[in-house]
Amino acid sequence: MVGIIVEYNPFHNGHIRQLEFVKKQFPQEKIIIVMSDKFSQRGECILVSFRKRKKIAKKYGVSKVIKMPFYESSQAAHIFAKNAINRLYKAKITKLIFGSESNNPTQMINLAKILKKEEQTFNSLIKKYIKNDKLAYPKAYSLALSELTNKNYDKPNDILGFEYVKYIVNNNLNIEIYTIERNIDFNANMPINKYASGTYLRELIKQNKNISLYSPLKIKYKNQEEKLFKKFKKNMLKYKLEKIREIPLISEGIENLLLKNINCDNYQTFIEKCTSKRYTASRIKRIIVWVANKGFKYKNK
Repeated sequence: MVGIIVEYNPFHNGHIRQLEFVKKQFPQEKIIIVMSDKFSQRGECILVSFRKRKKIAKKYGVSKVIKMPFYESSQAAHIFAKNAINRLYKAKITKLIFGSESNNPTQMINLAKILKKEEQTFNSLIKKYIKNDKLAYPKAYSLALSELTNKNYDKPNDILGFEYVKYIVNNNLNIEIYTIERNIDFNANMPINKYASGTYLRELIKQNKNISLYSPLKIKYKNQEEKLFKKFKKNMLKYKLEKIREIPLISEGIENLLLKNINCDNYQTFIEKCTSKRYTASRIKRIIVWVANKGFKYKNK
């Protein structure tokens, strides 16, 4: 069985290309996907319901769809990877495939083995960059990887893909790793023929523009972000800070930064005010999701 980790925000021609590739490469294998429910790994609202995305995935050849709730999906890359791989491994996949800019799984496996062997040194380097340079974890991680191996992954699919590979290698999981080359950058702001990035399509959807050239889905935009931000503000002010601190993503006194900017008029302004060299926009978005959904209830999940 072949496993794929997806969000389909939204489902588009690039995803159809990936599924066709899997069916051609492994015609006898069933395809199982694990898919984020309402919120993405970066803490963004997914524009199409889980039910609709599940239906379209099955139409294009997926046998089984596994749901990842927000407390598993809206997480830092390494935790997201662990949660997704664990769900697929329990479903008995023997192969994992993911989109990759570098398209070199052998290199990823070799680097993962180096990091496993040099785990202490690697973690010390990350801590050094966080402490001395006041960097956010993703940047510190990237610099530490570069220093230790002279290699680096700075593209979104490679970053996540390498986390999948690391988790498989570190836990000696019997899963073969395959990649399919990304034919368009994750954040590309222009389409190439019938392919467009998720970022570009989300912008078109927000402007209520036609995306039929790039996706088989018809999507009517609903502004979920402001609704989410409203719930976040309400819970930040309703619950005592001790309760807010029980949320796994709240650390290093970040709750004080959130309260300092709580009176921002809208979601986007709030994220911009809270983002810095130390805190990425994705981390702020994930925290909004967790607080809005009373994440302290899920601290032991």
